[in-house]
Amino acid sequence: MYKPDEALKQSIDQWIEANQNDFVRDLAKLVAIPSISVENDGPWPFGEECKNVLDKAAEIAGEYGFTVVNHEYHCGSCVVPGTGEHPKRIGMFAHLDVVPLGDGWQYPPLGCTLKDGFLIGRGVGDNKGPAICALYALRFLKEHKIELKNDVMIYFGLSEETGLKDIEYFCKTQQIPDLCLVTDTNFPICYGEKGLLRAELNLRTDGNLIDFHAGSVVNVIPSKAEVLLSDVSLEEVKRQLGDQEALTAEADGPHVRITATGISRHAAFPEGAVNAVQVLAAALSGTTLLQGSCADAVKGLAELTSDFYGAGADISFEDEASGKLTAVGSVVRMEAGNMKEADIISTVKNGIFVDTFTNGQVQIGAGDFTFFVKSGYLIEDGKLTQPIKDINIIGNGPKALADITMVADNDKIDNGTWTCGKDGQSCPVTCGMPSALVSKLTVGGES
Repeated sequence: MYKPDEALKQSIDQWIEANQNDFVRDLAKLVAIPSISVENDGPWPFGEECKNVLDKAAEIAGEYGFTVVNHEYHCGSCVVPGTGEHPKRIGMFAHLDVVPLGDGWQYPPLGCTLKDGFLIGRGVGDNKGPAICALYALRFLKEHKIELKNDVMIYFGLSEETGLKDIEYFCKTQQIPDLCLVTDTNFPICYGEKGLLRAELNLRTDGNLIDFHAGSVVNVIPSKAEVLLSDVSLEEVKRQLGDQEALTAEADGPHVRITATGISRHAAFPEGAVNAVQVLAAALSGTTLLQGSCADAVKGLAELTSDFYGAGADISFEDEASGKLTAVGSVVRMEAGNMKEADIISTVKNGIFVDTFTNGQVQIGAGDFTFFVKSGYLIEDGKLTQPIKDINIIGNGPKALADITMVADNDKIDNGTWTCGKDGQSCPVTCGMPSALVSKLTVGGES
């Protein structure tokens, strides 16, 4: 077995120093890609940007003579075979997906800025930098003709931040290493991890709260939260909220939009963070701006998010080994409820209102669709204006569902005049849904 000596250690240090610029250049190529994992975003399992970052990692590895095997864009792996008669496999596990960029960056989040000896950018530490470190470890061995008796594999994941479905796919389809080193942890060794529970709380409310929106992933404390209120004036909102630096209010059609800002951090390490959900919920709870049961719901949300350690939910706990339990209210959504179709229309500056669809086509596997709009209207400054017809709506089903931002309370079943068919076969069908606002679709060939 090859044992490192002082001469080898010195050689490693000198090689690292000589290749620092290369390292930063390669890392910057990955950081430039906003590889936020999004399930079912088009034909790739975790979205186009995750597809792009895996392609870029494979390109970088290829420049040094390595081959990254693409596992249907669920993940990738690069294996250097060992020279032993019956080699085992050592795996170095990294991931290339990142959490959302968030707000409040002093330096470009998709850049790789060197400041006071640190590199700054989304994913530099978690976990694109360690992925490049693993690749450079193999590069050092290759350039110095050091052979190992066991296989060494680098794993490039694409869904670590959103549930690890990438590793599930890998374990079902590929050889699992005999020994695994996880690059996404602290040196020298991680001997335990917190358990994780993701819980959803749902509450039906009424009143004048049209929308409450904050966060996009559960493991990031949101730096922005917004509500949309009806039946209240902008002047009254400003009077009751007063002059709070973290809050802004503005007219949004006939409604008022209130925005709270905070400081984002990883949910597991919330020290120094300011949860925008708590800022907004606490501010509203101290006013009479909310009407109906939504006032109690927002007050409860303020209590639940009053700290990061579960006291608001009466579940606080800590021990010497793992420290404090962390409990973060990170994602808030207003789903179908008291919104009227007219309320939704009033929030749209420019868009279209589709009244009647006719002929359409759907690709079952990918979910891509095209539908013909028989009748509808332009929406301009929150009002229906000119009638429209004979245009196409083009999009992707799963993506369109993810882009729904508001849902009205007018759900009903259609009258059953639709027909589905293929290859000369047909069947009468029906469908039903409430009016919904989709933030973006392709209309008549233009996004």
